[in-house]
Amino acid sequence: MPLKPEVMVCVNRRFGGTKPSCAERGSEALARAIEQALAEAGLTVPVTRSVCQNFCLEGPAMRVLPGPIIFKAMTLERVPEVVAAVARQFG
Repeated sequence: MPLKPEVMVCVNRRFGGTKPSCAERGSEALARAIEQALAEAGLTVPVTRSVCQNFCLEGPAMRVLPGPIIFKAMTLERVPEVVAAVARQFG
């Protein structure tokens, strides 16, 4: 049975301390933008909001599974890169 595709976006929010978190860097907006871009591309791949993926200093972070293909320091401008990776792997 082939593994199903999924995009996991870290939406972990850290309270206190000096270490940054993906949520405070806008990962929720990124998750919504990726959902919209995937739908517009006709790709029915779920976007899951996940806990920490251990890339706090390089976040926001996300993974395309199975793979994994890891994206770090994500921005809204880079959303097409995620859609292209999903299309290459599962389109």
